[in-house]
Amino acid sequence: MLHLYHLNKSRSFRVVWLLEELKLAYGLEYQLHLIERDRKTALAPKSLEQIHPMGKAPILIDDSLPKGEQVLAESALILSYLLKAYDSEARFYPAAADQKTQATDKAWRDYTFWMHFAEGSLMPPLVMGLILDKSIQKSPWFARPVLNKFRSGIHQIILDKNLTNALKMLEASLADKSYLVGQFSAADIQMYLAVYGARLRGLVPQTHTNTHAWLADCESRQGFKYAVSLAGPPL
Repeated sequence: MLHLYHLNKSRSFRVVWLLEELKLAYGLEYQLHLIERDRKTALAPKSLEQIHPMGKAPILIDDSLPKGEQVLAESALILSYLLKAYDSEARFYPAAADQKTQATDKAWRDYTFWMHFAEGSLMPPLVMGLILDKSIQKSPWFARPVLNKFRSGIHQIILDKNLTNALKMLEASLADKSYLVGQFSAADIQMYLAVYGARLRGLVPQTHTNTHAWLADCESRQGFKYAVSLAGPPL
């Protein structure tokens, strides 16, 4: 049995979504454990540390693994593990003919790029911008003018350019295809959460029609709808 510990409105939504896609494709069953954030801190509760030392979601437990190896953390690892272990027909990732040809396979390279791009390039400026906004909201009123200038400078020097370039690259990559590597894959699931977060904050230009169409295609999938019905909104 697979057990997934999902924290509401967090990155672990990705794993719920993939599990629902695998359930539709293969009949894969799993048990979903819904975890609520601590009311005071809005962080994961301390109880998660009893399952994994980091105390963060997602946490996947696969009873089929040897004892001492059953607990898995980090969304990218969990997605990759689920595909290797349970996507026997490679429906959700581009599989090369063998390991020797994999490195020369463009679809595999593109897939791996987007899997890393989501957390490596797109998510950091979004998270930093969110932290800056929250810090200003919680600061004393008399300090806010100075903090607003600081935030404006950080956005100008670092965040805005990186985010703009990342979203432009995504828009261009979707010019000739519906999904990031042609077929729907875990790369779309990995990227979706970051782009969804950008859209929530009004940062995806309306002129990025390819990106908005891609978001709509992702959200129209039955697996996505089931994930929302079970786990709530992505963020």
